[in-house]
Amino acid sequence: MSDIMIKNKDDDTDKQHIITHGHEFDNSSDQRLPTLMNPNSQPSPILFYEFTPTNTDKFLNTPIPKGKTLECDVKIIKGWFGRHQHYNFYHSNTNKLLLSVKKQQCPGSNKFQLSKSEMEIDLVGTLESNFIGTEFILYSNGLSYKKSNDLKTLRRELVFIQYEYQILKTRRNLFKAYIPSLIEGKPQKIIPRDENTGLKIKGKFQNKRNDEYFEFQTQEPVWSSKYQSFTLPFNSRVNSSSVHNFLLKQLVEDGNLSKDVAIQFGSCDNQFLNIDIAYPFSPLQAFSIIISQLDNKLLV
Repeated sequence: MSDIMIKNKDDDTDKQHIITHGHEFDNSSDQRLPTLMNPNSQPSPILFYEFTPTNTDKFLNTPIPKGKTLECDVKIIKGWFGRHQHYNFYHSNTNKLLLSVKKQQCPGSNKFQLSKSEMEIDLVGTLESNFIGTEFILYSNGLSYKKSNDLKTLRRELVFIQYEYQILKTRRNLFKAYIPSLIEGKPQKIIPRDENTGLKIKGKFQNKRNDEYFEFQTQEPVWSSKYQSFTLPFNSRVNSSSVHNFLLKQLVEDGNLSKDVAIQFGSCDNQFLNIDIAYPFSPLQAFSIIISQLDNKLLV
């Protein structure tokens, strides 16, 4: 398989070379990503014969089993002035709708309503961002600690996403993601009770990292003098360059990135973008990360 040189359609300064030769990925339909192995974690409770993609609360909130990869597509439906207002996530093989997301602009922030249908019913979570679009938190259904003191009614934090700054406070497409760690295959419940608790606060104390959460980071593209472009080792489901393409890997104890890929996201054609999700992410967590990447509040 030969190398493919593709000119970036989004930004000449961020053009990428899509490598399809000599990379570490298996291009068979059975395995798009290597398994993310963590010897301290318990296996997912979903068995092979139960791994049937569907838009149910259980499936969307359950980590992908080890050794399996969920292949999905996202279709962007643009609103006024070309702004992204609506996202639909489909299972690649069956074209089944797994999640529909609509954006709501609120004073000081943006909110994305995540629903199992396009009718804005059956909500499964809410993704909220700060005003400048550099921090995102995915919440389960429930109430904020500002509205309730009852622990049973409070919402859980499922993902915290933090983007890097550039000069003039513009956002880079490099980011970190924090998700609750797993106990017997199920995510720990992280319920913020005030402004000093939650994944956002935990992520600021990297020297005190504990077993409550996993930390992930995007792999930086490498400049190739041969091709005069940035390169990342994508597999065959990513065949078009874009500033939104990324590989997300776990940060290990020595501060380096794991060689295994947890989420791969990339451009395929003008209508669909491809997502490959592996353990320990749930579909809902992975989809929320994709939404943050596609949000166009800032110049990226």
